[in-house]
Amino acid sequence: MSADKDHLHPDWQNHGYALAQFVSEAEGNDDLLPLISTAITDGFACMLGGASSEVTGQLLDALVPSYGGDTPVYGTGKSLSPSYAAMVNAVSAHALDFDDWEDPGNTHPTAVVLPCLLAVASHACASLRPSALPPSGRDFAHAYAVGLEVIMRLGEVLTLDHYARGYHATATLGAIGAAAAAARLMRLTPDQTLHALSLSVSQAIGYTGQFGANAKALQAGFAARAGMESAVLAAAGMTGQPHILTSRRGFVGLMGNYDADRLDQMVATLGKPWGLSRYGIVIKPWPSCGYTHRVMTAAQEARDKLAGRLDEITAIHVTMPDYHYAILPFGQPNDQNEALFSLPACLGQILIEGRLTTADLRAKFWHNKTLKRLITLTTVTPQPAKNMNCNYDPDQPDRIAITLVDGTKIEASCVWPLGSPQHPMAEETHAAKFHDLTHHPLSAYSQFRKWIDKPDIVSYFRDYH
Repeated sequence: MSADKDHLHPDWQNHGYALAQFVSEAEGNDDLLPLISTAITDGFACMLGGASSEVTGQLLDALVPSYGGDTPVYGTGKSLSPSYAAMVNAVSAHALDFDDWEDPGNTHPTAVVLPCLLAVASHACASLRPSALPPSGRDFAHAYAVGLEVIMRLGEVLTLDHYARGYHATATLGAIGAAAAAARLMRLTPDQTLHALSLSVSQAIGYTGQFGANAKALQAGFAARAGMESAVLAAAGMTGQPHILTSRRGFVGLMGNYDADRLDQMVATLGKPWGLSRYGIVIKPWPSCGYTHRVMTAAQEARDKLAGRLDEITAIHVTMPDYHYAILPFGQPNDQNEALFSLPACLGQILIEGRLTTADLRAKFWHNKTLKRLITLTTVTPQPAKNMNCNYDPDQPDRIAITLVDGTKIEASCVWPLGSPQHPMAEETHAAKFHDLTHHPLSAYSQFRKWIDKPDIVSYFRDYH
């Protein structure tokens, strides 16, 4: 650290620089590798599955004429310049809302960090480190872990209030985490890394009010592009204010409730333990907003009790935290974007079919007549959140109550949705999801997970171009 930095805001040393130093110098933790292998395998499958989505197709039509290059847009056979490839791949990964998410930051981290890293790896081989060996699977995994650590620890600082205010954390925290991961894979110095983080802050924006439109997936794409570009610009000598990430008039202060104690705690806990060790990651079993998944998990239980009496349902009542329900504004959806954020539609689909797959999306499940009837019978009562420091509050589960024509009531509740670390999916369910998204054989799931042991990650993933 240069001596002339001492006159700057104290966050330079106490918070911002400490974060940058961790990103640049933290040793990898091999204990995290199995979880990272699962998350990236799942995220890449989501990318391939979303490559054929309408939003990805429209984006490619818009970008290919102007931003051509040789960085793969996976699953499409097309290529773009590195930062725009990162953008489109992130949009694909997030297009179906099937991608993972983490708790303290309330983000979909892999959909942003993975595409950013893939583009950085390709760009690094082509220009930044032409004489160096390509990044290995282990290099890639450690950079990913660093990016998620930044997302999770900054998420703890901001608390869930950041999301409740209407910020799309995948776009805000995701851009900063992607910049951190990119800086690590590019082996930037702590000074360069801090500037990369600072530059990413100027691009870290997104709103939950965009949910139900293409803009939601685009915001994930903007974040991945911002992460890569910020790291590349910092490597070239571009600078940002070192205090902008953690000061009162910077990211933390303006987009959350500034709390110096939380910032001190962030510095003290970086990697002690790693956020991935403490919180794990939620791998989604269904392509819909994660805030539908507690109700959907409860609906599976209720479906068993219904025993085929769907026609006898006269009312469905749901209770859930208010800031969860605020993200789910749609009743009868008009299209897929709205269907993924319609609690009544997702709940009804589980009651009818016991599943929600990409095939159901292609079949436009929201047009089903039985489903439309169940949607009209569904009411939701949002309740004030008891604990804004806890996304899934054990003291405030989601509940459903189904009333039948004879007065019978069927009730179920859920704290931990299927796919969460506390309620994990079986290995065969992971493989089935991989197959659903990629159309590769079920056996391909375990084979693909071996990416983590490959000496050349760029060549390995390029085979799926």
